[in-house]
Amino acid sequence: MEIFGIGTDIVEVKRIKNAIEKHPHFLEKIYTQSEIQYCESKNSSKYQSYASRFAAKEAVAKSLCQGLGKYVLFSEIEILNSENGSPFVALYGKSHFYFLTNGLADIRITLSSTKDYSVAYAISLRK
Repeated sequence: MEIFGIGTDIVEVKRIKNAIEKHPHFLEKIYTQSEIQYCESKNSSKYQSYASRFAAKEAVAKSLCQGLGKYVLFSEIEILNSENGSPFVALYGKSHFYFLTNGLADIRITLSSTKDYSVAYAISLRK
């Protein structure tokens, strides 16, 4: 496989927490129901989980060589966890169509966070 694109993003956890608290529809606009359930289950680290997924969505969009909006949408990028806890990406709608149209085979992602910051790195691979 060859690299199609790479992306990285870093987010302040406080910024995401403020957005969630101040804007009632922020969660539904950015996250899927599965992501919301996962983050809410984290209790004391839920804002870190939200921030990590936000950074991951930005990193995925960058790895697809796109900004968010026209071909790639926040709500169509889902960050899930495998049984062993490692994150993986699922795409839906226009975002998935863009992925397929460009002959892509996989997106690899890694997430990390501290109390104050979350970072994500993504690599999109072509067949």
